[in-house]
Amino acid sequence: MKLWRLEAVRGSAAAYVAFGHFITTLPILMSFGQEAVMVFFLLSGFVIEYSAAPVMGRGFGYYFAKRFLRIYPVLVSMFILVCLLRRISVGSAGFLVPLVGNLLMLQDFAPGKPHVLVSPLFSGALWSLHYEWWFYMLYFPVAARIPAKAQTHVVGLAGMAAAATYVVWPYDLNRLILYFPIWWTGVVMAREFALQGRVSIRAVLTPCAYLSAIGLALLGKCLWWLNSGRRFTPGLHPFLELRHLLGALAVLAIALYWQRLRWRGFRMVLGWGCWIAPVSYALYIAHQPLLTEATYLKGRLPTHLEQPAYFVVLILFCCFTDLWLYRRLNRRFGAYWSKTRVAAPA
Repeated sequence: MKLWRLEAVRGSAAAYVAFGHFITTLPILMSFGQEAVMVFFLLSGFVIEYSAAPVMGRGFGYYFAKRFLRIYPVLVSMFILVCLLRRISVGSAGFLVPLVGNLLMLQDFAPGKPHVLVSPLFSGALWSLHYEWWFYMLYFPVAARIPAKAQTHVVGLAGMAAAATYVVWPYDLNRLILYFPIWWTGVVMAREFALQGRVSIRAVLTPCAYLSAIGLALLGKCLWWLNSGRRFTPGLHPFLELRHLLGALAVLAIALYWQRLRWRGFRMVLGWGCWIAPVSYALYIAHQPLLTEATYLKGRLPTHLEQPAYFVVLILFCCFTDLWLYRRLNRRFGAYWSKTRVAAPA
């Protein structure tokens, strides 16, 4: 069962990120794209727990296949389309290395974070997909192997340990574990919602305490950075990581307060996001190469028709991949799984 408010937030956040890269005349209003990604992290943890927890008994193979089908068909389709539009020679070593790195979900925001393994290919928004994928992979062993009462503490303590090392040795692995408690907070919220039909402040106190402890470690690094005479750069390390933690806490506070107001005005402010939610994933990862940074039609169409044409290409891609390709593959996998379960000997 889909929760329409979550769908509305998901669609609105994806549209906000896309508009933020397209609209340059409102720099202050459209400068919270990083915070929008924290919305995705919280939503993702919530949705995975809400949808995957009831079928955990089917095993990791089923869980992995469902996550793979959600992420990779749309992603690979985007890579293929952009390669064709830009006439890229895929056999060159300079292209294969980032391609393989992105397919293995090792990409991150290289200009803003130290010791990144590989930069996102074609779309800067892919940096967050690296975290999403590995959070999916971390979720299953934590949820399946660790006692339920200890899970949030294990994730939180691991995040604190990662933060303690990150302020001295900022690398990819401890950065990933540092961010995991943000995503896991969504899991905690989903569990509370499943029991109570709402999320109480008390339910999220423990994950928020761990997030605050991680934030304090990052704050210490930022203060040391400034004290050493370096510049304050909110979009770069070490301030970017702290910004993400604070953004997640702010988003959570806004959600809880809005819930207390019984979601007054929600439909008017964010309800339109429900229309975008079904294609939000494709829109999020493809809007840069197909629209905001596109040049593949330059010189082939009159200037006044270029942007509308890019927009049409993006919409067609989103509809094809998210509304047709993914759903078709997902239905076939569901049918295959049901058939193999029925055919399996008792």
